[in-house]
Amino acid sequence: MKLSKRLYACAQTLWPRYLQHPFVREMAEGTLPVEKFRFYMLQDSIYLRDYMKILAAILLKSDDFEEMRFLCGEMSNTIEETFRTHIPYMKQLGIPEAELRETAAHIDNSAYTQYMLCTAQAGDVLTGLVLLLNCSWSYAYIAEKMAERYAGAVGRESYSAWFSAYLSVSYRQANQALIDRIDGMAGDIREERVRQLCEIFEKCCLFELRFWDAVYAGKNDTERF
Repeated sequence: MKLSKRLYACAQTLWPRYLQHPFVREMAEGTLPVEKFRFYMLQDSIYLRDYMKILAAILLKSDDFEEMRFLCGEMSNTIEETFRTHIPYMKQLGIPEAELRETAAHIDNSAYTQYMLCTAQAGDVLTGLVLLLNCSWSYAYIAEKMAERYAGAVGRESYSAWFSAYLSVSYRQANQALIDRIDGMAGDIREERVRQLCEIFEKCCLFELRFWDAVYAGKNDTERF
């Protein structure tokens, strides 16, 4: 069985909870209070900044030019996502760059990215890619499932652009490329290693759920590590 299938099996009890989460559900319904979405955009932008640093840590582990090209492509995709989704929303919400620079990461946001960064620095390239996978894959999953459940999720003025970004062909192709890369690298790994990677992936699933909880609470009880 491909490693991605094993990882997907780990998500079966957790990803449906993303779909039931009030933040995701209210976004699809168009009823999410704008101040909660504003808080989310700030925290997610901080997360993406750290995500780039995690990618850089993974790149340092590679000695293969083709692999390096792929990782640089992942960096480019992340930047494109930022400019395609985050920056337009930040402007729409009236969030100045100064506010983003001055906003502290929520403690759950920091815990998530610190776990990813430390694990990436301690592991190899495959470990690093598995760390990145839940965020990439679950966003595609959320957008697809919520668009199916809520006919107006894509097309409704309020949060339509968010769903459209993660339903886009370019995003889905980039996510599939990450899955294919992981499967290609994991072709002959041992069962013990598979279990280790599944544990890492499941932890990232749980961190993501805590992130949704934090942004829905929408409180500025932030703390820097």
